[in-house]
Amino acid sequence: MQLQKIHATVVLITLLLILIANLQTVKAQNTQTVKKELSAVKTDQPPTIDGILNDTCWQNAPQAVGFTDQRTEKPAKNQSIGRLVYTDKAIYVGLHLYDDLPDKIVARQVKDQTRIRGEDWVSFSLDPFHTHQFSDRNFFIVNPLGTKYAHLATGRAEKSEWIGLWKTAAQIVEDGWVVEMEIPWQMLDYPDTTDPVRMGINLDRFQQRTGERSWWCNLGVQEFRENDGHWIDVLPPPRKRDLKLLPYLIGGISETETSVEATSESRRVYTARAGADLRYEVTPQLRLIGTANPDFDNIEQAVEGIDFSYGERYVEDRRPFFSEGGNVYSVGGLLHSRRIEDMDAGLKLFGKIGKNTSVGTLGTYHRNNQNFILQASQSLTATSSISTAFLSHHRRDNEANNVVHLSGDVRHSKISAASTLTQSWVGRSDGREGNASLRYNGSLFEPEVAVFFVDPDFVNNLGYHPFTGYRGGYVQGSIRNEWRDGFIRSVNLWAGALASNTYEGEVFRRNLSTFLHLLTHSDYRLAISWDGGQFEEFTDSVFSFGLSARASDQFNNTSVNYTWGEQAGERIHRISGNLNLRAYGFTAGLSSRIQWHFERRYQQILTFAYDFSPALSLGSRLIWQVEGFNIYFALRRSGYAGTDFFIILGDPNASEFKQRLVAKVIRAF
Repeated sequence: MQLQKIHATVVLITLLLILIANLQTVKAQNTQTVKKELSAVKTDQPPTIDGILNDTCWQNAPQAVGFTDQRTEKPAKNQSIGRLVYTDKAIYVGLHLYDDLPDKIVARQVKDQTRIRGEDWVSFSLDPFHTHQFSDRNFFIVNPLGTKYAHLATGRAEKSEWIGLWKTAAQIVEDGWVVEMEIPWQMLDYPDTTDPVRMGINLDRFQQRTGERSWWCNLGVQEFRENDGHWIDVLPPPRKRDLKLLPYLIGGISETETSVEATSESRRVYTARAGADLRYEVTPQLRLIGTANPDFDNIEQAVEGIDFSYGERYVEDRRPFFSEGGNVYSVGGLLHSRRIEDMDAGLKLFGKIGKNTSVGTLGTYHRNNQNFILQASQSLTATSSISTAFLSHHRRDNEANNVVHLSGDVRHSKISAASTLTQSWVGRSDGREGNASLRYNGSLFEPEVAVFFVDPDFVNNLGYHPFTGYRGGYVQGSIRNEWRDGFIRSVNLWAGALASNTYEGEVFRRNLSTFLHLLTHSDYRLAISWDGGQFEEFTDSVFSFGLSARASDQFNNTSVNYTWGEQAGERIHRISGNLNLRAYGFTAGLSSRIQWHFERRYQQILTFAYDFSPALSLGSRLIWQVEGFNIYFALRRSGYAGTDFFIILGDPNASEFKQRLVAKVIRAF
């Protein structure tokens, strides 16, 4: 108990130091140089979104010029010019992105709301509350084909009507490419005011051919957001509260086996079910999301790998209800939403209750378990914040698990500090976990040192905590650099050391690890790593070597990796590879992994899709493992405005193939 008090005292002292450091941060901010600004210009004649900058409003619009290379901070070789106007309906962005080799512009992605990577793109970011916090920033990204991706401040589900129906148009021209955007105010959270306000804005561009990322207001490699530009004297329109309903209807047939007196026979089961999601704006900054009888069965979840691990492996959650407002609920890494497997209904309320204050609540109900989460974050300055959270998990015929969390972070210039303290209760048992870290955020060198502890009786049934009952610390650092020409494009060298003991003083873990990632301008990637040390009574030493071709092309690439060494007292060998191809609307991917350790294991994942249009596609995923073989097919129309439908043969997440046919229809109102 005395040791726990010492740990808690250390963390609380760190939190106090964070708050004190804010005084220095404020002083530094007051002495900063003047940022780039654009005056807000309201127009009565908005542009036609056609990818041509010949509209009258663009002629008198203020221009964002003087883009600089993120890494070198020198003027970008290929410059860009941005323009910005607005009406009471929408914000309009026009960009001319110059390129001396327009035939070398890279554009591949054609599906909206799919992450754009490995190709040319441009981004407009908006911070309506001018807090300089990442959680308050909106990103609108477009590639030269006019494909668009929006990341909104609070996080949104993928249905277009819920994200907001924004428009883009782009075209490649003789001296580069041109983009126009129309972003409705209604899809944004912004101050409810009758007086003009100042908002944070920025423009940045990525050129795939050279690897150059250039900014209007350069945030640097570490992307220090307080260096954003300003959009001054903006008068946003009064907000109209929206009520949106997203009902679904499912009908299906499946074959199930039943046992009758030592024999089994199959029978057909017909199913029909309905459910709905609801979204309502309680205030201009608060969103209410509700779901009744959600459909989680037909959402393709991530597949857990077969790599050896001493503890539970982390697998991401792809269910839209939990991703909605994801930025708000991610505090401290406390919530691992895959823990909530069954749910009959759920309710979320999230957003802002003040310029610098964000809140979020989440509740789920099932006859066997109920969960509740309350979270709040306060921005203290542009480079510091504090957060608190409460989680409660209750299962039938079991004692409730309650968790309280406090965290804070601050950065002064390039030095940042962060600390967390979490307390849990299960019946009469209580436990704590906490950590404190200090980091130097350099453009080339980034070292970090941290201490941590997790009590043996710490329990968070809603979080990801593979181990308990240990304490220790680590030191790590990375060296990163980029080159715009020559053979090598980028290098990332990382090394770290960790030491921890159990509360009884026994060795829990001793670990040394390092990796090198090297990317060439011909788009080959080399990855070399070593991980070794001690885990409890085992001594480990594992090497890995990997090579990728067309590494940045997410549609056409290949890679191979070989791992060997000793882990958990046994020799280990693992061969893995990936192959992805796209041509004439067909996309196929193969991920193969074979591991020899305690036993031979394998995992083959084959995916296939044919795009009839950006919205309509036929897809399939095959998973072949020692445990079984599963395949499913889906014809889907999704991701765009209007009616979505899915026709699914099989079960996306079963361990073995199921004879099952399901039709699902979703319509937004």
